[in-house]
Amino acid sequence: MVCAVTFIVTPVCLQALQAFAAAENRSLTNFIETTLIRSLAAREEAARVITMRLAAGTVAEITPGEVMRGTGESDADYAARRDLRVNFWSLPDAG
Repeated sequence: MVCAVTFIVTPVCLQALQAFAAAENRSLTNFIETTLIRSLAAREEAARVITMRLAAGTVAEITPGEVMRGTGESDADYAARRDLRVNFWSLPDAG
């Protein structure tokens, strides 16, 4: 079942939407519908729970010094990856 929806946009926004739709060879309605569907799917994906299992004997946390630097990895990339892994590893156990 589909429902009709009406909304108001500025002329500048409408021109941009029409240009994006034309660039993808879509009607304006199809472009807006597809964009909304993709946005909803991305939100649902972001809300999913990630379950991580550790093998027996694996430590439950890591320190920043335990994250190895990749070959040719920039300082910024290494810091971002290191911080992500340390923070991810430190999430509390839900079970």
